[in-house]
Amino acid sequence: MARNLILVSMLAAALALSGCQSGEPAGESGDGTVLPDQEIDGFTLTQTREGQKVWVLTADHALVFEEAGRVEMTSFRVDFFSEEGEVRSTLTAREGLLKQRSNDMEAFGNVVVVSDDGTRLTTERLTWNERTGKIESDEFVRVVQGRDEFTGVGLEADPDLENIRVESDFKAYVRTTDGELVEED
Repeated sequence: MARNLILVSMLAAALALSGCQSGEPAGESGDGTVLPDQEIDGFTLTQTREGQKVWVLTADHALVFEEAGRVEMTSFRVDFFSEEGEVRSTLTAREGLLKQRSNDMEAFGNVVVVSDDGTRLTTERLTWNERTGKIESDEFVRVVQGRDEFTGVGLEADPDLENIRVESDFKAYVRTTDGELVEED
């Protein structure tokens, strides 16, 4: 009786295992699409350095691809922190990508960075370089500081938007007392 039970258990295990094998590599669907290893609603990740928060990333939805070392996110937000632990700026975008090995990030679609002093940067694509601690873009950018603004193509800046370098096509504008935006010479 015990021998038959062991034999039935082994047969059941063999059938279960053979049913799991579809002839496709793990993580791929039948059409060759790579499937995520994890799918997370309400994703949050905190980056610290010597016990202090550097940034906190949140997303409504995240797909984790472990082998590729990336996390794809929607409704992406990153709060950057000062050494005193205060939020110094917030980045939001429609989509984001986190490279897990380097903690570099990319933000896509309606990208907005707002610093604690109200400076506002808008663009369609932006990256965070973890090694340098800078945000960067190769796209058209618009920065509004108080009543003034400037535009250009390509940018490198601190996350708090205090030190900004525009690569090319820089144009500065000032707002007159009656609210008109005028290009500065």
